[in-house]
Amino acid sequence: MRITPSRLFILLAMSLAVPRAALSQAKATSALAQPPLPPRSNTTAGLKQLLQDVRATTKSGDMEKLAAFLKDMEIPNCEAWLHTIYNADSADSWMGLCDSKTLSSKEKSMQELFALLAKEEGEFSTRKVNDNPEPGRGMEWGWLQSIRQPLDIYFASWTIQDAKDSKAKPIGYFMFVDEGFRWDSGIEFITPRISTQNVIRGKSIKSVAPIYPPGALAQHISGIVRVFYSIGVDGAVYDAHAISGEGLSNDPSLMKAAEDAVIQWRYEPSTFEGKTIQVNNLVANLVFSPKN
Repeated sequence: MRITPSRLFILLAMSLAVPRAALSQAKATSALAQPPLPPRSNTTAGLKQLLQDVRATTKSGDMEKLAAFLKDMEIPNCEAWLHTIYNADSADSWMGLCDSKTLSSKEKSMQELFALLAKEEGEFSTRKVNDNPEPGRGMEWGWLQSIRQPLDIYFASWTIQDAKDSKAKPIGYFMFVDEGFRWDSGIEFITPRISTQNVIRGKSIKSVAPIYPPGALAQHISGIVRVFYSIGVDGAVYDAHAISGEGLSNDPSLMKAAEDAVIQWRYEPSTFEGKTIQVNNLVANLVFSPKN
């Protein structure tokens, strides 16, 4: 059979297409072969098992799987979810949970934390905040009061075996959202081996007073607003959020004014052993008192 130039071109094109199709199919098969992360039960045992799996993965050196664990701990559809759980003013103060740049930095901190835990012998402890919050009307109580829909919140800690100081070291808070545990990266703790005595806190270089909301001022609404916040490695304030509680104002306008002021504060970077670090769980009480 005589092969014309046009027929030869068609045959050549078909021969080139076959390997590409086979390669695409192989890639698809490979992607499908990757096992999904196991589902977790919405219990303290479920969170404990997750943390044990993350530690074991870190210990094995499987960084690809570790990255998958940390990615799975992000809140899906974060911004929409925040505005569903919190009112608009409070949701805006938690937006650090959705910022990709902030998440990348905090996931690195989580990797460093588990790298330390992988070298130690100890055990995880978990507690459901909803059923057993900290005594008194502190941050956890205020958190539970601020959510608009049911949300299961957990706290995890780590205890080193045979250590002289057997006090549990905090790991962080986790929320069960869309059938998975999502790490609340906005509330962090200094890693277990860091002594707070060796942390040099940066000095305040900018403090902004809150603007008294005209409506609250006209109605002589006063009170104390407590704001929790973090100071980043750059000295800027992140995740400023006000809470309500005994002896504190729950007026939305005062709480928003306090958050707006604190988020503008600036500090010299804090350091630990000469390295800049992020400092979390800082508290400021802002007083609103109309002048007579």
